Amino acid sequence: MNINIIMNSISDAHSNKRIKDFENQGFDVNIFGFNRGIVSPERNDISIVGNFTNTAHYYKRIVTYINGIRKAFKLAGDNDDIWYYQGLDTALFAVFFGKKRKYIYEECDLVHTYVKNVFIRNILEKIDKYIIKKSYKTIVTSEGFLKYHYKDIKSIPGNIVLLPNKLSKVIRNYPFKKRNDFNPNHIRFAFVGGVRYNSLLSLAKHICHNFPNHEFHFYGYVSQTITESELPKGNNIYYHGPFNSPQDLPKIYSEIDVVVATYDISSINVKFAEPNKLYESIYFNCPIVVSRQTFLEDKVKRLKIGYSVDAYNEDDVKKLVRDIESSYINIKESISKIPQDTAIDNYNMKDLFYDK
Repeated sequence: MNINIIMNSISDAHSNKRIKDFENQGFDVNIFGFNRGIVSPERNDISIVGNFTNTAHYYKRIVTYINGIRKAFKLAGDNDDIWYYQGLDTALFAVFFGKKRKYIYEECDLVHTYVKNVFIRNILEKIDKYIIKKSYKTIVTSEGFLKYHYKDIKSIPGNIVLLPNKLSKVIRNYPFKKRNDFNPNHIRFAFVGGVRYNSLLSLAKHICHNFPNHEFHFYGYVSQTITESELPKGNNIYYHGPFNSPQDLPKIYSEIDVVVATYDISSINVKFAEPNKLYESIYFNCPIVVSRQTFLEDKVKRLKIGYSVDAYNEDDVKKLVRDIESSYINIKESISKIPQDTAIDNYNMKDLFYDK
């Protein structure tokens, strides 16, 4: 079966993973995408249908999206291939300004919740739910998104498929090196990913200032939106720079005790998202720290795999560290009871084309 995929950004790691999911399971894919000027595409078979940067005016983005999606439909020609829209931005313009085609819609972020104007945000929410309703299938990457869209579980459409951000099967190709025994007097905290939230910086600052015997490690690039002066400094704070995923993950997790995922809850999307750090925590048997007042907090507590904190509250951070010092072993044992394979993405993409 042929799948025509429209990527809202050719550099997006999740989008590229999804394409590989289809290819590895026998699908023929035609890829169309928008280049946001961040990096060169990972592959040379992507048809670039539009170019813009994240600083471009919204009007220019809209025009680029409309023209680019029309170009994608023209390049693909008239056939019965199914289309795959990644993100509300591509789906909105494809559904309302493109040809009427059978499509699968994937929502891995509630992108419209970043719109500050409540009236416009509510309109986009209605459009989002319309796109979901009219899709052949809609993939959501967090159960929290369903809670945001539908207050009543009975109102959730039957065409929705929940596919959390689990680890790729290829992670099994990279053996995990056993970490050293836990030392409550020398805990190694770490954030593994792109550093772009001030809440992460606040947590690191409070931990390392109040507990000089512990360490905080940052693995990954630092966003250009964060200045050098904003980055916490200290003898127990380390910046390791970019890494390759998934091949570097086993080594990273062998060198840390606690993984941090305290994203900023000022974002509605963060409150309902389910990041892949949850599944890295399970797979590598590494307790996790998440932000309070989030769907992720509810899930972490239900699974008994970690802790929650208000990263901006210094007293709360102190309490968190003391809790970890005393209960870490119990949390780690709780994680070990969860089958490791539950953190691996074993979904058969062909199941999308069967009604259950």
